[in-house]
Amino acid sequence: MRGKRMTVFLGEADQLHHAPLYLALLRRLKAEGCAGATVTRGIAGFGPHSQIKTARLVDLSLDLPIVVTVVDRPERIGRWAEIAAEMLAAGVVTVEEVEVHFYSPAFTGGVPDVEVRDVMSADPETVSPDAPIREVAQALLEREYTVLPVVDADRRVVGVVGDWDLLTRGLIPGTIRAHVAAGSQALQELLRHLATTELEVRDVMTAPAVTTLASARLPEAARLMHDGQLKRLPVVDESGRLVGVLGRIDVLATVATGFAGRTAPRSVRLPQEHRVAGEIMERDVPAVTEGMPLDDVIDLLLGSRVHDVVVTDAERRPIGIITETNLLERIDPAERPGLLTVLRSRWNPEAARTVRRSYGKRAGDVMASPVVTVRESEPVIDALTISATRHVKQLPVVDDAGRLVGVVTRPALLGASLDIAGRT
Repeated sequence: MRGKRMTVFLGEADQLHHAPLYLALLRRLKAEGCAGATVTRGIAGFGPHSQIKTARLVDLSLDLPIVVTVVDRPERIGRWAEIAAEMLAAGVVTVEEVEVHFYSPAFTGGVPDVEVRDVMSADPETVSPDAPIREVAQALLEREYTVLPVVDADRRVVGVVGDWDLLTRGLIPGTIRAHVAAGSQALQELLRHLATTELEVRDVMTAPAVTTLASARLPEAARLMHDGQLKRLPVVDESGRLVGVLGRIDVLATVATGFAGRTAPRSVRLPQEHRVAGEIMERDVPAVTEGMPLDDVIDLLLGSRVHDVVVTDAERRPIGIITETNLLERIDPAERPGLLTVLRSRWNPEAARTVRRSYGKRAGDVMASPVVTVRESEPVIDALTISATRHVKQLPVVDDAGRLVGVVTRPALLGASLDIAGRT
């Protein structure tokens, strides 16, 4: 990661408003949002007056050299260098490009107290409010997103739009990810269908959009996401222009990275380790055996709050998992478009007969395995780390005997991190 280093050279005796200048500079940098600065006191040196000053007891100087060092993003260093120059009556301010090999703030549990700009994805894909809705589907197909910011000509956020907006208005039969899994035929049919409508993005978008400032603290933005049940949050600058997007997975990954690089001794339990997976899991989890007919599996999948069905053995130990996407991936390609329609239609006897006749498969034929699990007695941070690093959205929870007892979701993991963040 490229950054810049600002170095300020001044004297220990320099004052500003009857306070040491280096302390005044530190306070100003902190007020401006600087993550950290280091002050070094030299043991000897001389300035333009050619008087050598040393720290020896025999000729102890009260005006030894002071060096203030800050490393940060280039645009922030540029602003702070101007501030430092304005505060100095005499001295030197230098700025150099540096390569930041590693950076992580001290982690004490919860959501790390950093700025949103340090975590967000910059320069996100956007769409115009007067664009045809086919462009939304096309953009989502090319990215791993489910939601896009809608911006005007000045890049000010006027709304957000995603496949959920298209689904709830009956414009598409399934999610964009489901269409990808269903194959090229389903994708082409989707795009042809959307091309026939005269609707524009402004007609289907969610407005006004919930946004956060790039300078906001990450815990505040995470709280906003959790309370609004949002997966992605547009990030704007002070003028309201879009500069990035913050995803829920970005927050969870930051927590996992912070925990992995913790500065506290391993013998000290951090707040993030005080709660266990069993306390935050959903207990009402649809589960089937591998011999269950596919039509019954789909029935459970449609009614599931967590959008997954867990496949277990006779002892209720998880052996696989079924989602809408991997269900579509594992059936005959010729049957995928029809099943996609069934997945988003109301169950009825005729649909059940069609599925049973056409597919004739069991849960074990379409499940993804092996399944990643977490024990109910394990700390929340363990479940969070698995979810963030292994890209698991729904994590089955088992007891000490390995039997299924629940599932942990990403919203629950984010909520737990926010609750823990305020503890002492």
